[in-house]
Amino acid sequence: MNKHTPLQAIDAVSEAIDLIGGDSAVARLVGIRPWAVSKWRKALPPSRVIWLAEKTDWRKTPHQLCPALYPNPDDGVPPGVRSGYEVASA
Repeated sequence: MNKHTPLQAIDAVSEAIDLIGGDSAVARLVGIRPWAVSKWRKALPPSRVIWLAEKTDWRKTPHQLCPALYPNPDDGVPPGVRSGYEVASA
């Protein structure tokens, strides 16, 4: 475990990956190998935080996935989604 990544964030990343369908499903979406996604469970690349939050339909926020990069609960969440972290209906 990365000593700079809080355990809660690691759990949130794992939950987000599982919400999307697991390592293989995420890998297909990104165009990389599942083993590379499995490494995200210990250290999510900063460039993937918003992408992963968006793919969970904001059920996992950037703050939950990487609190060091997004210290406030609303950081990185689109304004239309902030209320309850559910995607707003059109």
